Amino acid sequence: SSSSCGRVDVAGDAPDLPLIGGLILRGSRCVLARSLKGEWKGMQIPALNADPGEAPATTAVHVVSEVCDIEAADVRTLPGLPPVNAYVLQHGRMRPVAIFPLYAVNPPPPGPLEAADVEDPEDSYDWYTFPRAMDALAGDQFARAALAA
Repeated sequence: SSSSCGRVDVAGDAPDLPLIGGLILRGSRCVLARSLKGEWKGMQIPALNADPGEAPATTAVHVVSEVCDIEAADVRTLPGLPPVNAYVLQHGRMRPVAIFPLYAVNPPPPGPLEAADVEDPEDSYDWYTFPRAMDALAGDQFARAALAA
Protein backbone atom coordinates (compact mmCIF):
# COMPACT_ATOMS: atom_id res chain seq x y z
CA SER A 1 0.00 0.00 0.00
CA SER A 2 1.22 3.46 -0.82
CA SER A 3 1.29 6.32 1.65
CA SER A 4 -0.55 9.46 0.58
CA CYS A 5 1.52 12.03 2.46
CA GLY A 6 3.38 13.21 -0.63
CA ARG A 7 2.06 13.49 -4.15
CA VAL A 8 4.70 13.18 -6.82
CA ASP A 9 4.04 13.73 -10.50
CA VAL A 10 4.98 10.45 -12.19
CA ALA A 11 6.32 12.32 -15.22
CA GLY A 12 8.50 14.45 -12.96
CA ASP A 13 9.51 11.60 -10.67
CA ALA A 14 12.98 12.31 -9.33
CA PRO A 15 13.67 9.85 -6.49
CA ASP A 16 16.98 11.51 -5.62
CA LEU A 17 15.29 14.83 -4.88
CA PRO A 18 13.73 15.31 -1.46
CA LEU A 19 10.00 15.93 -1.23
CA ILE A 20 8.78 19.27 0.10
CA GLY A 21 5.34 19.68 1.65
CA GLY A 22 3.34 22.61 2.95
CA LEU A 23 0.75 22.58 5.72
CA ILE A 24 -1.37 25.75 5.70
CA LEU A 25 -2.59 26.76 9.16
CA ARG A 26 -5.24 29.31 10.16
CA GLY A 27 -6.35 29.39 13.77
CA SER A 28 -7.29 25.86 14.80
CA ARG A 29 -7.53 24.53 11.24
CA CYS A 30 -5.25 23.22 8.51
CA VAL A 31 -5.58 22.49 4.80
CA LEU A 32 -5.58 18.97 3.37
CA ALA A 33 -5.60 18.36 -0.38
CA ARG A 34 -7.63 16.01 -2.58
CA SER A 35 -6.93 14.95 -6.15
CA LEU A 36 -9.67 16.02 -8.53
CA LYS A 37 -8.02 13.84 -11.22
CA GLY A 38 -7.87 10.64 -9.15
CA GLU A 39 -4.09 10.74 -8.63
CA TRP A 40 -4.64 9.59 -5.02
CA LYS A 41 -7.56 8.64 -2.81
CA GLY A 42 -8.68 10.63 0.20
CA MET A 43 -7.02 13.67 1.69
CA GLN A 44 -3.32 14.36 2.18
CA ILE A 45 -0.75 16.96 3.13
CA PRO A 46 0.34 18.46 -0.22
CA ALA A 47 3.93 17.61 -1.25
CA LEU A 48 6.00 17.59 -4.46
CA ASN A 49 9.63 17.07 -5.49
CA ALA A 50 12.00 19.79 -4.31
CA ASP A 51 13.17 22.41 -6.79
CA PRO A 52 16.99 22.31 -6.53
CA GLY A 53 17.33 26.01 -7.35
CA GLU A 54 14.83 27.22 -4.77
CA ALA A 55 14.75 27.65 -0.99
CA PRO A 56 12.71 24.77 0.50
CA ALA A 57 10.27 27.11 2.31
CA THR A 58 9.60 28.90 -0.99
CA THR A 59 9.04 25.54 -2.66
CA ALA A 60 6.48 24.72 0.07
CA VAL A 61 4.49 27.83 -0.91
CA HIS A 62 4.64 26.78 -4.58
CA VAL A 63 3.54 23.24 -3.64
CA VAL A 64 0.34 24.38 -1.90
CA SER A 65 -0.29 26.87 -4.70
CA GLU A 66 0.00 24.14 -7.35
CA VAL A 67 -1.63 21.21 -5.53
CA CYS A 68 -4.44 23.15 -3.82
CA ASP A 69 -4.91 25.89 -6.44
CA ILE A 70 -4.34 28.56 -3.78
CA GLU A 71 -2.69 31.85 -4.73
CA ALA A 72 0.88 31.99 -3.41
CA ALA A 73 0.15 35.51 -2.11
CA ASP A 74 -2.54 34.04 0.18
CA VAL A 75 -0.03 32.10 2.31
CA ARG A 76 3.17 33.06 4.07
CA THR A 77 6.06 31.14 5.53
CA LEU A 78 6.64 31.12 9.27
CA PRO A 79 10.31 32.04 9.71
CA GLY A 80 11.95 30.38 12.68
CA LEU A 81 9.71 27.30 12.60
CA PRO A 82 11.57 24.32 11.16
CA PRO A 83 9.88 21.78 8.90
CA VAL A 84 8.54 18.53 10.29
CA ASN A 85 10.23 15.55 8.69
CA ALA A 86 8.11 12.58 7.69
CA TYR A 87 8.27 9.82 5.08
CA VAL A 88 6.27 8.67 2.09
CA LEU A 89 6.31 5.17 0.66
CA GLN A 90 6.83 5.45 -3.08
CA HIS A 91 7.65 2.67 -5.54
CA GLY A 92 8.52 0.38 -2.66
CA ARG A 93 11.00 2.68 -0.94
CA MET A 94 10.76 5.28 1.79
CA ARG A 95 11.41 8.88 0.78
CA PRO A 96 11.81 11.75 3.24
CA VAL A 97 9.41 14.68 3.01
CA ALA A 98 10.02 17.99 4.81
CA ILE A 99 6.65 19.56 5.66
CA PHE A 100 6.86 23.32 6.19
CA PRO A 101 4.28 25.15 8.32
CA LEU A 102 2.61 27.98 6.38
CA TYR A 103 -0.01 30.48 7.52
CA ALA A 104 -3.06 31.76 5.66
CA VAL A 105 -2.83 35.52 5.12
CA ASN A 106 -6.61 36.07 5.14
CA PRO A 107 -8.96 35.48 8.09
CA PRO A 108 -11.65 32.80 7.84
CA PRO A 109 -14.89 33.77 6.11
CA PRO A 110 -17.55 35.39 8.30
CA GLY A 111 -19.98 33.13 10.12
CA PRO A 112 -19.59 30.17 12.43
CA LEU A 113 -16.35 28.22 12.01
CA GLU A 114 -18.37 25.01 11.76
CA ALA A 115 -19.74 26.29 8.42
CA ALA A 116 -16.19 26.07 7.05
CA ASP A 117 -16.03 22.37 8.03
CA VAL A 118 -18.30 21.28 5.18
CA GLU A 119 -16.32 19.25 2.65
CA ASP A 120 -16.55 20.25 -1.01
CA PRO A 121 -15.52 17.29 -3.22
CA GLU A 122 -15.34 19.65 -6.22
CA ASP A 123 -12.57 21.71 -4.58
CA SER A 124 -8.92 20.64 -4.44
CA TYR A 125 -8.67 21.27 -0.67
CA ASP A 126 -10.68 21.63 2.52
CA TRP A 127 -10.04 23.11 5.96
CA TYR A 128 -9.88 20.62 8.84
CA THR A 129 -9.74 20.88 12.62
CA PHE A 130 -6.95 18.78 14.14
CA PRO A 131 -9.26 15.86 15.13
CA ARG A 132 -10.92 15.81 11.69
CA ALA A 133 -7.52 16.00 9.95
CA MET A 134 -6.27 13.04 12.00
CA ASP A 135 -9.39 11.08 10.98
CA ALA A 136 -8.93 12.05 7.31
CA LEU A 137 -5.31 10.87 7.45
CA ALA A 138 -6.16 7.65 9.33
CA GLY A 139 -4.55 5.42 6.69
CA ASP A 140 -1.25 7.33 6.63
CA GLN A 141 0.81 6.89 9.79
CA PHE A 142 3.56 9.22 8.57
CA ALA A 143 1.20 12.09 7.73
CA ARG A 144 -0.52 11.65 11.11
CA ALA A 145 2.85 11.79 12.88
CA ALA A 146 3.80 14.94 10.96
CA LEU A 147 0.47 16.59 11.77
CA ALA A 148 0.80 15.69 15.46
CA ALA A 149 4.27 17.24 15.57
